[in-house]
Amino acid sequence: MATRTSRPNSKPSAATPPAADTAEYVQQDVPKDEQRSSRTGRGPIPKKWLITVKSLVKEQWRIGAKRPANRYSNLEATVTAKGVTGAEEARDKGAKKLSKVVEQFDNLRAELIVLKAELLQIPTLPVAGPNGEVLTATQAEARMAAVQAVVTKETDEGSLKHRRVSRWLVRLAPFVVVLDGPVMLWFCSQIFNVNWSALSQSIIPLITSGVFAVLATVAIALALHKFGRDLKAYKDNRGHISLPSGQAKVVPLTFIGLSVSVTLGSGVVMAYRIISESLSAGSDLLGGSILGVFFAIIVIALNVVIFAVNYRDGSTQTDELDHHAKQLLPVRLTERQFEEKAEKLTTRLKRLQSAGFRIYDATVTKMSEPLAAANQLILQARSYHQGCGHEAELVPSGSEPVYGALLPMMSVDTSVLDNLLKQLNPVEDGQPEQVQAVAA
Repeated sequence: MATRTSRPNSKPSAATPPAADTAEYVQQDVPKDEQRSSRTGRGPIPKKWLITVKSLVKEQWRIGAKRPANRYSNLEATVTAKGVTGAEEARDKGAKKLSKVVEQFDNLRAELIVLKAELLQIPTLPVAGPNGEVLTATQAEARMAAVQAVVTKETDEGSLKHRRVSRWLVRLAPFVVVLDGPVMLWFCSQIFNVNWSALSQSIIPLITSGVFAVLATVAIALALHKFGRDLKAYKDNRGHISLPSGQAKVVPLTFIGLSVSVTLGSGVVMAYRIISESLSAGSDLLGGSILGVFFAIIVIALNVVIFAVNYRDGSTQTDELDHHAKQLLPVRLTERQFEEKAEKLTTRLKRLQSAGFRIYDATVTKMSEPLAAANQLILQARSYHQGCGHEAELVPSGSEPVYGALLPMMSVDTSVLDNLLKQLNPVEDGQPEQVQAVAA
């Protein structure tokens, strides 16, 4: 942002006033033809200035002597005072607009400071570790990065241990076990003699059958899920179960045996039910047996799929990665929301900062208009009465901004504008770049 190197009320170095002209003053009036053309709006004097110009001319007549060009007469001082008053009104209006911008800027900056403080606290937010321990978000990310490095290294070396199963199959697997429910219910209803044609007389046997069917279905689902996930810890780099030596292999062997038993048991129940119903319907034993074996294989295959999905879906390391990702996701989403909000606030701050400079510059321009008009009016009157000589004391061209053309230069206090502009001066990181103070 551009540096402002001067203030509107900066004063140039004082010029050495010339000595007063000792020649006798001769009264001179505004030519009649110029008065007439000015009354009709054709100039050279603006119509609204005509009376004041004539008053200034008559004042010089009353003075009756030549005087220095860098000194005002009483009426000239009145004209300049009116110009200063107009400039001060423009300044006050600009200050009112600028103060509103500064107020909005301060509110947004305070909001951004609070937001950035909250962002700094995000890495310390607590998250649950895979073993129930409490970690900070930073610690969880570090652990996640370390595990991910191991998984990537082993996968690049050709290991199948961390291979993942399709997500849709993982989501579908728990519902496949529900298919065992009707089979179990039908099997238990036969054991407990449920009369399906007269259920009102078989309420107790039906409830008992339903309880055992639900128990069996849930037990199969939990067992295959649990055994598959636990045996995942014994996978080798080829994805096979690698049993440890000694007593440590008792647990995985037990899980393997129970998984096989549950799977085969479900197939046997299905086969028995199909063969029994087939014989009851009058079909021959061979046909019923073939159908029973076929559906038994289907049930066994479905249970194997459930076990395999839990066993082959990654490893204990990928499970840990999934856990950390799940814990860190809301943290990262919150962090991203805060960052986006901070970016928006920063953009709004920059816009308010630019708006403040525009208001400041526009106000300075408005302030110069009545002052320049006063100088022009005085110069025009002097050009007629010639009481100050034919040369005026002009403001040096190095002064910026120029409020007038004559010495002494009219100045207006702009400290209120300068102080407001300095408040658009954020110093926190991530905010608009610092506005350099207006030079004193």
